Amino acid sequence: MPTFLETVHVLNGEALHLNYHQKRINDVFQHYYPNSPVLNIAEYFTHLEIPQLGSYRTRIVYRTEWEFHEFLKYQPKHIKKLAIVNTGDFEYDFKYADRSHILKKVAEHPEADDIIFSKNGKLQDSSIANLAFKQGDQWYTPKEPLHWGTTRRRLIEENILIERDIWETDLKDYSLICLINVFRPLSEEHALLLPDSIV
Repeated sequence: MPTFLETVHVLNGEALHLNYHQKRINDVFQHYYPNSPVLNIAEYFTHLEIPQLGSYRTRIVYRTEWEFHEFLKYQPKHIKKLAIVNTGDFEYDFKYADRSHILKKVAEHPEADDIIFSKNGKLQDSSIANLAFKQGDQWYTPKEPLHWGTTRRRLIEENILIERDIWETDLKDYSLICLINVFRPLSEEHALLLPDSIV
């Protein structure tokens, strides 16, 4: 049975958007452990000594019980160039702790700072984030991502992101690409120009 991972942003002592992390945990239990009590991440945080100053990446590993956690000072990864790679039959429907295949694909493309998975010509995710593409005044996100991230889910529910198929051949129709996750907000300031950022 696989091991799962939640990566929570802790900012100045506050664990952000735990309700969305709980939704993802609920999905894991519904699929893998339907007969086990669902873990409660908010309750778990009440027992942790949370850093009170600064931005931290909190890694929490679990199966039917919490197995491990650590607080890592957040170090942003500077991404300017992206390479498109074929997803093939690789699947990452849930946030598994084993990311070895993803890291291997990144290592195969030293010409880029990160990669974008593409399945049958449709763009999915980068190695560390979901994707948003700007067309006119609207942001869009791939309808069939490699992974359903919590930030992506929240922005869709807030009607900020609209789901649609985004094809490699249509990249010319978008002006910006933005990598979004719990540390990377959706904004023009954090976005990259298209097609310039694709190598």
